[in-house]
Amino acid sequence: MTDSYRANILVVDDEEYVCNIIEESLSQENYDVTVTSDPTEALATLQEKPIDLVLSDLVMGEYSGIQVMDAAQAIDRDIIVILMTAHPTVQTAISVLKKGAYDFMVKPFKLEVLKATIRRGLEHQRIKRENLQLKEQVAFLKIANNCSDVKDLEHYLKMVAHSCLREMSAQAVGIIQVDPETREKVRVVSESEGDQPRPEVVNLDTVEKFALNRNTQPVIESRPTGIGKNRTVRTFISQPIYVGKHFYGAMNILLFNRFESIRQGQLNVLTILTNSAASAMANYRLYQDLRGSYLQAIHGLANAIEARDSYTAGHTDRVSRIAEAIARHLGWSEIQIHHLHMGCTLHDIGKIGVPDSILNKPGRLTDEEQAMMQSHPLLGLKIIEDIDLFKPAIPYIIAHHERYDGRGYPKGLKGEEIPIEGRLLTVADTLDAILSNRPYRDGASLEVAVSELVNNRGTQFDPYLVDVAIEIILTGKVDLEAMYGHPFDVESIRPLISPGKAPV
Repeated sequence: MTDSYRANILVVDDEEYVCNIIEESLSQENYDVTVTSDPTEALATLQEKPIDLVLSDLVMGEYSGIQVMDAAQAIDRDIIVILMTAHPTVQTAISVLKKGAYDFMVKPFKLEVLKATIRRGLEHQRIKRENLQLKEQVAFLKIANNCSDVKDLEHYLKMVAHSCLREMSAQAVGIIQVDPETREKVRVVSESEGDQPRPEVVNLDTVEKFALNRNTQPVIESRPTGIGKNRTVRTFISQPIYVGKHFYGAMNILLFNRFESIRQGQLNVLTILTNSAASAMANYRLYQDLRGSYLQAIHGLANAIEARDSYTAGHTDRVSRIAEAIARHLGWSEIQIHHLHMGCTLHDIGKIGVPDSILNKPGRLTDEEQAMMQSHPLLGLKIIEDIDLFKPAIPYIIAHHERYDGRGYPKGLKGEEIPIEGRLLTVADTLDAILSNRPYRDGASLEVAVSELVNNRGTQFDPYLVDVAIEIILTGKVDLEAMYGHPFDVESIRPLISPGKAPV
């Protein structure tokens, strides 16, 4: 509780002079005190304004302090309730404490004892609230530390939004990310209670007002809705997201409270979550810049290979496009697709170590030359294995010449011993090898290429991936005409599908 915070205390006792004495005693303290000798008025006050602590007589005619306590804690489970009585029994004390009262005072009591009890109760409330917020923050930070993959920013921001939704007891939370240079929308994520999304938390107008005035403080707008027992306060909080002086967007929170009461602890948690989102956005931007630089390096290496091997001109790009179509049919994630492009681009990097006379030899290779050519997966592995960014490409490099029946190279792996990346690339690589032009022959027809896959289904190739490759060709998920510069007769391959076997 900050020094400026004034706790709201409600005193209810059917003896008016008791109320007056307590009110006068607390007048010098840093409290806002409401007193009443009418229990029904006390119940109405609980509905109309936020209360931190209730001091109530236990027996008040038709009403009891237990009723007041139940009504108070139904509104806010953190409300401190202290009950008073002039007719104590041990059984009564035990009973009210079990029901949720913080303390039990016997009339008459010393006012200094009352003040100490109130201070102790409010301190207990403060610690309880802060511990709850700390617990939520620790839980979030544990999750955040376990989700350190900067490449999956969307998932991380959803986690931040969900944590904010829970911690703020909100109805909806939205995070809008913008490009710090262009101010254009980059990404929007939201979390809501229930199944219905709340469009107001992802409204771009909330971002524009921060972009114009460079305000770094949250904007809090509240308005009451309903009356009486149906009264609630609609609160909308917009928290700008900054990294240094660069504006990255806003986090919007919609909540409905009984009263307009946003605690400082909640705002502190909001600041922590916003800073976490800001750091993730900035790190992701740096990662994207770094990835762009590495991708340029990758393409430079691929171009160096293609410059030495006339057969591979354009090969890596075409293989990547075929392989991506197969992978998307399999439901691969965007990160897997990114790794696939890297692997397809680098899969023949080991050919840098193969002499030009072997790479471009038009005739049959000798056994020695064949051994040199078949060493290129291992040469490729040696080139990139110590570069962390390129490690996802390893299964593509090392396994794209393995065969499903175990008669491939360099390791002679069989069936599902071969990484799925290698099995997939083998199918895409073979399709392109047959369809593309070589120095000593023109590319073959689609029927010839697919026949090769079908005839070697289960021996050279993974049977399921052959079926998927045929499916993406039949459904037009890969544009062969654009890739090879001439039309293909797609219908010619339908008779090649095994009898009774439908495309996957």
